[in-house]
Amino acid sequence: MGFDLSNYETVEQRLVRFWTAYPDARIETCMMNYDGDSCIFRAELYRHADDAKPMSVGYAHEIHSDRGVNSTSFVENCETSALGRAISNCPIQSQGNGPRPSRQEMEKVARLGGNLAPVTDRPAGHTPSGAFATPKQLGYIKKLAKDAGLDDLRLLELIQRTLNSDEAVLELLKSHEASAIIEVLK
Repeated sequence: MGFDLSNYETVEQRLVRFWTAYPDARIETCMMNYDGDSCIFRAELYRHADDAKPMSVGYAHEIHSDRGVNSTSFVENCETSALGRAISNCPIQSQGNGPRPSRQEMEKVARLGGNLAPVTDRPAGHTPSGAFATPKQLGYIKKLAKDAGLDDLRLLELIQRTLNSDEAVLELLKSHEASAIIEVLK
């Protein structure tokens, strides 16, 4: 059974909810990597314009392609996806607003040939090889990093060093990579 895009919010819808909940907020985005064929963006959300630390962070990775939105606008698409992920990580997402991935992220899955089955259709306790890290794994990594006194940048450096990849970011870890990071942080 495939996924239904109508079950997923657009980033635009998430932004409306974000600005409604935090009218004095600030959003910052930063291109973390660009090599002409791919890019990584980081988005930071601040409750108030003058806050020193973000309330949430999101990352996204996009690759230039021959067709679709990424043939002309993969950089812009990447920035939008990072915003959507940052909003999904902030407190307003936990208010029952549908699945964590945005519609844009699920469109990316479709572009890449994915046909995800709902989580309820997967066997209990089984994570397919190459699957993305679960929210539980990501939460545990964040907790272990916080307990170890690591800020976001130091955690990113640990992830990249552990996985021997300058492009590795927390939000895009595969399940087996998250397990390796958890073992290092323990």
